[in-house]
Amino acid sequence: SAIIPVILGDEKKALTACEELLAEGIFIPAVRYPTVPKGKARLRITVSAAHTTEDIEKLPRVFKNLFGRKK
Repeated sequence: SAIIPVILGDEKKALTACEELLAEGIFIPAVRYPTVPKGKARLRITVSAAHTTEDIEKLPRVFKNLFGRKK
C-alpha cells in the first residue's frame, strides 16, 4: 500500500507528532476520530514518486530524533 500507518493511539500524541514533523519540513497528517476509531489515532505516511531520495532518507532520521528520545 502507498499508505503507511503509524498508530499512536492518543489523539493529542498524533497531533503533537504532526506539528513536530511539520516543524522539520515533513508533512504527515494526523488521522483521528471519526476517521478512525477512538484510541486508534495515527500518522498516515504516504510515499509517492514525487518524493526525492533525500525526502525518503530524511524521514527515519527525523523520526529517530523526535520519537527515539525519552520523554
